[in-house]
Amino acid sequence: MISMLLAHQALASSHREAPAIALDPSADLTDFYAFVNPNDSTKVVFILNVNPLQPAGSGPNFHRFDDTVRYNIKCDNEGDGREDVTFNFRFATTYAYPNEFLYNLGDISDPANLNHQQTYTVTAVRDGVLVGLLGTGRVAPANVGTASDPTGAYAPTSTSMGSITADYTSTNAQGHRFFAGPRQESFFVDLEDTFDLLNLGAPNFNTLLGYNVHSIAMEIDAASLTRDGQAPSSTNGNEVLACWSTTERRARRVNQTDGTTSNAGAWVQVARLGMPLVNEVAIPVGDKDLFNASRPLDDGQFLSYVTDPILPFYMDAILGIPEQPPFDAGLGIGGREDLVLAFLTGLPGVNMPSGYALGGNIPGEPGKTFGAFEALRVNLTLPSGFPNGRLPADDVTDVALSVMGGLLIDGTVVSDGVDATGLTFPTEFPFLGDPWAGNQHPQNFHE
Repeated sequence: MISMLLAHQALASSHREAPAIALDPSADLTDFYAFVNPNDSTKVVFILNVNPLQPAGSGPNFHRFDDTVRYNIKCDNEGDGREDVTFNFRFATTYAYPNEFLYNLGDISDPANLNHQQTYTVTAVRDGVLVGLLGTGRVAPANVGTASDPTGAYAPTSTSMGSITADYTSTNAQGHRFFAGPRQESFFVDLEDTFDLLNLGAPNFNTLLGYNVHSIAMEIDAASLTRDGQAPSSTNGNEVLACWSTTERRARRVNQTDGTTSNAGAWVQVARLGMPLVNEVAIPVGDKDLFNASRPLDDGQFLSYVTDPILPFYMDAILGIPEQPPFDAGLGIGGREDLVLAFLTGLPGVNMPSGYALGGNIPGEPGKTFGAFEALRVNLTLPSGFPNGRLPADDVTDVALSVMGGLLIDGTVVSDGVDATGLTFPTEFPFLGDPWAGNQHPQNFHE
């Protein structure tokens, strides 16, 4: 009953969630999705979003991916908190008409009219060893406005993709698909009231409606992600992935007197996002930057924030939702062990690998133990839906608030009163709606 409720219910997920990353929007991970493609169960889809709260009409220098950032999708297919498969995305920017100031010189559906152009490469890493180039592509353009898109090649109010999205979707020789470019801000929440002392009483509305983000999406064979390279199966014990996204910058940045910059040194992680809302509302401000810099295998240092969380105290004091006492889920940790299941290990029978026990040996992996760490877990043999992976339309705010309030203990259900009204969620790759146009002002969505 609990797993069915969680799978069908679907606070900004991770927008400006930590002091340092709030000053670095092009590296700020806002949302991360991992799910089995509902149209083809042999495929897994990943989506990571960056650049939060973009007004669509933000020219002349529209939002973009950063050439100096490495964007990563990471998966642990064993359960020890160490990435086994990593996909790195790098971007390169050029200007076709450097003596012009406009972003485009005509219809954006024609690449020849684009002044600002970006391309990307995707490389794969397995067990720390570079496998090689996996794919390349062009970044889709900004939806500058209706004058720049006279034929409606972007279709933000349609559940079918416009031609620009189709034209910029890339497929490699193995049939894996990639997309990078602006999308609708698909997270829905009342930012103002949420952070105004959890003022979640009606009326609440989605204050992110009408804003865009920049998305990286990829679709890949499920068997290429499992630990044995075989199709996911509970019999083989290879059915669960624990995934997260990161962004990295070089250790050193030098500002030159001619206005350019140079970057050197090792890659340093500056943001991390797996499960939504963990750093946003579970980690206190003094450790938020540390969490963004840390790896899942070191999450023991944050365990008390899950077993003895601060959010339920405020939900009790402000919303009148009784704070739950410690709950024994048989993990031997103490405190709110129901939250450990939800955020750090996966739920038995849902997205915790069958036959695994916290601290126990991982079957077939001598010397490795199954750990508690923060990641977005997806059982590839079951339909996806938060917390078994995350689909774009899942209402993760309601689910997370409910879990904090005691959903796994006594069935408590909490809602922030905001839904996905006004957003479009296409049923095809890349599954996020075409971006809003530059002359569709966010305030107009709430009039």
